[in-house]
Formats: sequence, C-alpha cells, structure tokens
Amino acid sequence: MTQKTRQNKITRRQQFKLFLSIMGAFAILFLTLGIIIFNLFQSSTYHSIDKDIRNQVTAIQKQPNMAKRVGPALNHQMNKNKKPDPKAPFQASILVFDDKGKLLNKTSLGNRYSVLKNIKLRKKNVNVKQTLLVNKMSFRSILIKVSKKNNNPMYAGNYILIMQNIDTQIQAINNFEEILIITFFIFWIIALVISYFLARINMLPIVKSWKQQTEFVNDAAHELRTPLTIIQGKLEYMLTKPNKTILDEAEAISVSLDEVSRLNSLTNNLLVLARSDSATTKYNFEMTTPDFFLKDPIEPFKDIINSQSKVFQINLYHTPTLYLDRDKIKQLLIILLDNATKYTPKNGTIKIYDQVEGAKYQLVISDTGIGINDKDKDKIFGRFYRVDKSRNSNSGGHGLGLAIAKQIVDIHHGHIFVRDNLPQGSEFVVELPIKHN
Repeated sequence: MTQKTRQNKITRRQQFKLFLSIMGAFAILFLTLGIIIFNLFQSSTYHSIDKDIRNQVTAIQKQPNMAKRVGPALNHQMNKNKKPDPKAPFQASILVFDDKGKLLNKTSLGNRYSVLKNIKLRKKNVNVKQTLLVNKMSFRSILIKVSKKNNNPMYAGNYILIMQNIDTQIQAINNFEEILIITFFIFWIIALVISYFLARINMLPIVKSWKQQTEFVNDAAHELRTPLTIIQGKLEYMLTKPNKTILDEAEAISVSLDEVSRLNSLTNNLLVLARSDSATTKYNFEMTTPDFFLKDPIEPFKDIINSQSKVFQINLYHTPTLYLDRDKIKQLLIILLDNATKYTPKNGTIKIYDQVEGAKYQLVISDTGIGINDKDKDKIFGRFYRVDKSRNSNSGGHGLGLAIAKQIVDIHHGHIFVRDNLPQGSEFVVELPIKHN
C-alpha cells in the first residue's frame, strides 16, 4: 500500500468519524428538543384540564343561596324532595357519594351511569388529582369533601367526585407525539445530509493542510537524511584510514563541510517556516519607501553576478509609501535574486525593476534562464517543491526559499507570482499595497 493510499484511507476514516459525531450530536439535539416540546404540550394540555376541574370545584364549594333566589314556597318544595340535581359541563360528570359510599345521583347521570357505576368512593384520595381508566375511557378526576354548610343541600356534607373525560385530549397528545417524531426524523435526515456536505466542504482545507503537513514532515526528513548520510559515510570512511593526514582527506572533509553548511541552511529555513506557522515570529512594521530597503540586498549581488559573467540591470524609480517589515522584505529580495543568479546561464541577464499598478507597488526580478512550465507556476511556492530536483540538488537548493518568500508576502497582505520573461526566462512579481495619506 502506497503512502498516498494510506493517507486517503486515514482521511476517509477521519471524515467518517466526524460524520458519526455530527450525526450523534444532531440526534441528541433533536431528541432533547422533541422531549422538551412534547412535555410542554402535554403539560399545557393537562394544565387546561385541571383548570376546568378547579373551576368546577370552586363552583361547587361556593354554591349560591337558593332560598333567596327561588322564594320560600319553592325552597320548601326542594327541601321536601332533596333529590340531587348536579349540573356539569360537557364531557364532565359529577358523582355525589354519602359518607357510606352510596351514589346519590344515579338518575342525573343518565346514560353515563352505565359507564361510571363501578366507581367506588375512596376517601383517602380526597383532594388528589388522578387520571382514571374506566371501560377504556380516560378521565381526569378529583374527590372533594363538601362542607355541611354548603348552600346546595345536594352537596352539603357529601363527597363529590368530579370526572372529566379526556379521551380527546389524549388522542391529541398521541397525534402530536406521532407528528413530532415524524417531523423531527425528517428534519434530522435533512440536517444530516446538509451537515455531511458542509463537513466535506469545511474539511477540504483541513485535509489539504493535513496532507501538506504530512508531506512537509516526510520531505523534511528526507532532506535532512541526505546530508547526514553523506557526512556519516565520509566520517566512517576516514575512520578506516587512521594514518592518513588532513591533507590526504581534504576532499572528504570538504564534502562533509559542504553538507554541514547545507544542513545548517535547511535547518534555519525549517525554523523560519515553523515559527511562521506557529505565529511566534515578531515583525517590525513601519512606514517607509523603497529606497530605504532596496539598496542593502541588491548591492552584494552586483559583484557576485559580474564575477559570473552575467549582466545585472537595475531600474528602480518609484518611491511610494509602504507599510512593511524592512528586514523581511530584504530577506524576500535575497531569495529571489539568489534564485535568479543560480538559474541564469553565463552571459545571461538578471534585471530588477519596479512599477506602480493602481494601489499596488510591484517589484519584478527577471532572468534569462530556462523558464518555468505553466503547470509548475502555481506549485513552485509550495514547500520542498522542485521543478528540476537534480538541478536544485546541484545548486544547493532544497525547495524552501520560494515558500518562505510567499509567506513573507502573505504577511504583508501582498501577492507574489511568476510569469514568462519573453523571449526566454522567468519574471517573479511581488505586489505590495501602497499606503495613501
């Protein structure tokens, strides 16, 4: 199994774990929300039922004085009959029991008596709200003891059981529960589908960063291993010849020192990138103009380029106000000029010039080397990327210079890109924002 295949499998496994965690989170969220909504609906329904029952209890306990309303003659007739005639709202029934548990209002119950006839008086349940199941019908009930001083002789001194049929409300609760389950299940599926695509979209930069980090570690290990292997080999070879002088082993020592220098350069560049990634690098931004930071990095290259029989042209005329870290921009120019010097053949031309495009200041470093293919132009700013690995190895490069250059430009909110230098070669363009007063 190749390394890329292993990375893809790990990535898919991570995406699947993330999807499972999202699915579980949504399930818990919707379940919790559903339970809360259902309990609120159920509590509201029973609260409404209990409120009606409380109103009936109040109406029973505060009966009006019938003697004042109907007059002495009719009051005498009512006392003579003493037949209870309780009136209850629709879906409610009132059962009147005496102290012995005898039902006193069978007649007024009418057809309801056949359903409620088996209900017995249980004095221990006084003032306790209950939900009863009678002949497959549900009732909400409360038993009260009415004072003997009650104005209605039908209730005075007796036990009153108020029962309200709640089949309709229970059916409504059950229907609401079913609708809630179906609705939340549908929305859960929709949320999962949306979250899946959002997770894939949001995971793309993470996966890309993770792959880049993995590749960076692998490439760094490879780059470090090469000079270390060479140094180790040379030292072990010299140990096999203990009688040789330094002069005899000058070549092996020189190669080892070159590799040490290369290793030191690579380590420093890795440290620069690591500090930038962890945001621990400190920058000294200030308002300045190009003439304050271009001279120092350019001057050393004049002698180097001339000594290699190459032409160096400098055309810098613009002086816009920029907000930048001069040391970092100097490092950027050294990287670009060094690359141009390395890959420009003898008698070739290296040129640096500037121009202003709108609100951007452009620095252009061009060479007359072999150029860069279009497919490689977007990749050369990646870490350890090499257009020609053998060429970079021979020139001492390790594919980190342009990555550092891009990082510096990004920190300055600028842009760096490469284009063809017709008829031959490449141009590296650095764009920096101009600060207007």
